[in-house]
Amino acid sequence: MDASVFFFSADAEADGGAEDRYGLVKAVARGIDDSSLCGLWTPERHFNVFGGLYPNPSVLGAAIAMATERVAVRAGSVVLPLHDPVRVAEEWSVVDNLSAGRAEIAFSSGWHANDFVLAPEAYADRHATFDDAMDQFVRLWHGESEKRTNGNGEQVPISVHPRPRRLDVPLWLSGQSDATFRHAARRGMGIVTNFTGKQFDDLERRIALYRSEFVPSPHTPSPRVGLMLHTYVNDDAGAIADALDTSYDAYIRRHLDLQRQNDAVDIAPDDLEDMVATAKARLLRGGGLVGSKTECAQRIRRFADIGVTEIACLVDFGIDAERVLDGLDDLDDVVSSV
Repeated sequence: MDASVFFFSADAEADGGAEDRYGLVKAVARGIDDSSLCGLWTPERHFNVFGGLYPNPSVLGAAIAMATERVAVRAGSVVLPLHDPVRVAEEWSVVDNLSAGRAEIAFSSGWHANDFVLAPEAYADRHATFDDAMDQFVRLWHGESEKRTNGNGEQVPISVHPRPRRLDVPLWLSGQSDATFRHAARRGMGIVTNFTGKQFDDLERRIALYRSEFVPSPHTPSPRVGLMLHTYVNDDAGAIADALDTSYDAYIRRHLDLQRQNDAVDIAPDDLEDMVATAKARLLRGGGLVGSKTECAQRIRRFADIGVTEIACLVDFGIDAERVLDGLDDLDDVVSSV
């Protein structure tokens, strides 16, 4: 079982204060580069305090590449319909060069309508155009050209410079549905998903579906199943309760608010309190990697038994930065023991 670190901050205005909002990212990157953890993910989120620290994973990926020597530098994920694949391939080729061939990319089709103020015409057809955009990215990464219209209105062939260090960059698909798991399998991509709100049996069934339909590809020759879990390892139950007391509540409230905005639905106050309490209880009962070293090792083994190949440890959900950094050593011990 591999393990990595995943960032998706709940509050873009609170983390680190105005002086250094990316202090935790930099410290974690330095800390895990000399550990058993294998990679660091940054997502693409726009225009909201929930995840708003991460509007472009290639920008942070470039910084992480320069601050590390070993870990994979990963997009988790690039919302491809928002961008021209030419630009995505160009930016990530730079990251691949800066990291000496450690870039990896998860793609998604996007879901929040407000993100698409960057490309409003792409929202309605984002699923229909997704495969073609990924195909273009792969061709560009391999040195082929794609035609685009230049400033004179002429169709010209465009290829990517600089050329990437690694010919076949590992690719992932980000999502939760049966269709997404099947899509990743048939394209020969890794799948990165989460466990928020899922039943264990549903996750097991989707992984089995993915593995049964997986088609090997040059960039991803064997099945890869990354599972994002909220993570805080500590043998002191009191310290865990204290760390989660306000942080996870606030995280879930902002997450639900983001969903409410996109779905245009209201949540009654009593229902909101019930949803927050249920999510918190579920996290402690095994819905996340939160608990003692022994408990977390047992949970990792359980996920490994159903075909998860990597735990993507979400660490920035409001817990104090010092606690997060202190917990990395315990996390490393757990990962090394499994």
